[in-house]
Parts: sequence; C-alpha cells; structure tokens
Amino acid sequence: MQETQDEIQLTKLETVLAVGIIGCMLFATWELAHLMADKWFNAWVYQSYFVRKRVIYYGIAFLMAGAAVIVTSTFAFRFGRFGRTVSRAFLWYGVLLLISTIAIFVFDCLPEVFAGFIGAAIFIGAIFVVQRKFYTKDRIVRIRLEKGRCFSCGANLYPNSLFCGSCGTEVGKKCPSCGSFLRLKDRFCWNCRQDLGAHSES
Repeated sequence: MQETQDEIQLTKLETVLAVGIIGCMLFATWELAHLMADKWFNAWVYQSYFVRKRVIYYGIAFLMAGAAVIVTSTFAFRFGRFGRTVSRAFLWYGVLLLISTIAIFVFDCLPEVFAGFIGAAIFIGAIFVVQRKFYTKDRIVRIRLEKGRCFSCGANLYPNSLFCGSCGTEVGKKCPSCGSFLRLKDRFCWNCRQDLGAHSES
C-alpha cells in the first residue's frame, strides 16, 4: 500500500515525542559508554586510559548509530503509523549520533583546520546519502501527486487529470482493461485489479 501524505508527515505532537525519544536514547548511549569505561571495564581502561576510554566511547557510539540507521532504514516503511513514527525517531537518533560521533572523533584526532575541512566533507557526504536513500525521484513524484500537484511544475491539478493544465505533463492514466482513472505510479487498477506492469510489457 502506498503511503499517504498524512503518513509521511508527522504532527507537531508526534515530532515533540520523537525528539523526546531521541534525547533519551542519546543520553542512554553516553551513559552506557560511561558505565563501561568507568565501572565495568575500569581495570582494563586504566592500563591505557587515553586510548582505551576512546575505544569504548567511539565503539559504543558507532555500534549503536550503525545499528539504528541500518535497521530503521530497512524496516521503517513496513509498519503502521505508530511503528513508522517510532522507527523514524530511532533513525534520526542514529543519524544524529553518527554525525556527532564522527565530528567529535575528527576534532579529537586531527589538527583543527584540517578537521574542519574533513568534517564539512563528511556532512556533505551524509546529505548526499540521505537524499539518495529517502528522496528518490519516484518517491517525490508520488508525494506530489498525492498532494494534488504536478510533479513537474508544481501547479494544482484538476480532479482525475490525465495531464497537467499548466505544463502538459502526464500526471494520470486510464486502466486499459476497465477505463478507470489511475494515478501515474499505480501498479494495479483499483477497480478491476489489472496488473498494469504486465499489460505494458505485453
């Protein structure tokens, strides 16, 4: 089932609650690293405090961030609205943790000027990856059509439009089997269940 615009956007209250989840998870992550470095593995850390404490802190941060990003980006859209909201919060947590950890690591280990350039390059790369993952052309087209706007020029569409009245771009189609109006990216006809992909290949 395709997402509706309501499912893509979070309400203000949901956003506030998601920020709360992110804050709690970031706090829990750093507290876990603190416990491991100062309590659980205290003897091992103090044999080489500077190096081993960083191994624990960076190790926990990268592990938690990587797990959050991989798991939520893989399964984020397989749940209902509640699951998507929670998984989105964990995705943001993972991304923020990963970015902050990389930034701290770069400035901790490299000269300040060089670290600044490296940090900027990492953030640029992160933007590129996020856009490639979540802002694909098909996804943008689907979102704009669901909002009743032309995905090419942004003009408002008339109901059941086959073409944009402003730029002439094709924005809808008719089922070849029953003639029902379909959205441009529909895979099956809502009325007769015609497989549009199979029909186009024949």
